[in-house]
Amino acid sequence: MDSNFAAAELDTHPAGELKYSRTIADLPCPKGRWFFGNSLELRGRQSHLTVAKWIREFGPFFRFDTMGTQLVVIADRDTADSILRDRPAGFRRSKGTKVVMNELSIGGVLTAEGDDWRRQRKLVMGGLSFEVVRNFFPTMVFMTERLMQRWKAALAEGRAIELHRDMKSLALDIIMGVATGHDLNTVGDDEKLLVDNIDSMMKRLEQRLVAIFPHWRHFKLPVDREVDRSIANVKQTLMAIIENTRERMREQPDLHQKPGNMLEAMIASSDNPESGFTEHELISNAILNVIGGEDTTANTLAWMINLLAENSAAAAALTSEVDMVLGDAAVAADWEQMKQLPYLEAAHSETQRLRAVAPLIGVVSNEDCVVAGIFIPKDTPIIVSTTGEGMDETYFPQHEQFKLERWIFEQKPHKEDDPARKLFPFGGGPRMCPGRFLALTQIKLVISMIMHNFELELEADAPPVEQVMNFFIGPSAVPVRLKLRA
Repeated sequence: MDSNFAAAELDTHPAGELKYSRTIADLPCPKGRWFFGNSLELRGRQSHLTVAKWIREFGPFFRFDTMGTQLVVIADRDTADSILRDRPAGFRRSKGTKVVMNELSIGGVLTAEGDDWRRQRKLVMGGLSFEVVRNFFPTMVFMTERLMQRWKAALAEGRAIELHRDMKSLALDIIMGVATGHDLNTVGDDEKLLVDNIDSMMKRLEQRLVAIFPHWRHFKLPVDREVDRSIANVKQTLMAIIENTRERMREQPDLHQKPGNMLEAMIASSDNPESGFTEHELISNAILNVIGGEDTTANTLAWMINLLAENSAAAAALTSEVDMVLGDAAVAADWEQMKQLPYLEAAHSETQRLRAVAPLIGVVSNEDCVVAGIFIPKDTPIIVSTTGEGMDETYFPQHEQFKLERWIFEQKPHKEDDPARKLFPFGGGPRMCPGRFLALTQIKLVISMIMHNFELELEADAPPVEQVMNFFIGPSAVPVRLKLRA
């Protein structure tokens, strides 16, 4: 670990081999309350907006207090990038976060550290690689067209379309398809029980992460019993798929040497005593794939739909581009078409700038270190802002507006001027989101289908859409109606 990375060029003082210019106590801090510190301000489902307000008030380096524990916030883009690159060697997830996630059966590679992480990461990355996503593309096209036909039928019959839930269903079908080879077709399930089960788990995860007292370890409320049922339902679904896959692998032993998807690769590893990959890790990663792949992508799609509906000029420019690329086809059927949609890529980048689904990443320092000239003791919790300078007027004039032109260039800009280097929506470093290729492809495929076949119409009497944190940030609603284009 480089213990002096990103050190500021200021006067320094020796601390063993470390040199630093200030300590955590020297950082600005919002005023807190006796005993509770700032913890009460961070309760609720919009705590990320409180942190964002503090960033604007105190700058890129500050601290806050939660009942005696000092947390450091890093919002400087270069320093944040350095921290994320120094995982897992220099920084790890907090023990409290891992415990809560594991209690909800949400673990796997997301909470693993050290050798456990390296072993699991290799399998997950292999199952979501660029080549795997490209080979799965025809199935994604089929699933996207299936959703489009469902929407067209609903409009013809005068039935309401629940855009956000349908986005979650499609994302769930796609991640399960690429990871396990199974088509759940939750898009065609009117009840969407599995989607509701996942929502229940994510909501409870966020509530437990910010809870002052872990009551569920001593007595369970109705919401705790509800999430237990949700976990059991998700596990039951996945265990049936795992057993089905195991049976197929017994009938086709060559799949142990040449697995066809991530689940088969994980089963092959768990069946091999020398791999060190356990049955518990198999189940944990299966659950993680379902939850992580569904929630992040679906929320990004929901935000894009909201923002495009609110910005007719951007929607018109994007529609014109999509019409030209897709032509007479209802849905993109050629992988190469995914490279011909710069306005769609711009819409995604602008959505991530304004409505990042994972704006904050929590880590803990493994050793004493110096970050941007600040002495950080071992085991200090740090919150890294992934939005970087995304809301900085210097880099993004009229930063509160949704403007696709920010991302359209005749020539690729120098890295210092490249807006893409100002944010990192998929994280950074070795623990960058392994599903980014899948997410980007799905977003392009779905949004191009929507803009090519439908018009977006805002519901006039809908209340303002709020940002809601359920571990990831999603919209409180998608008050948008689809109208079939002529």
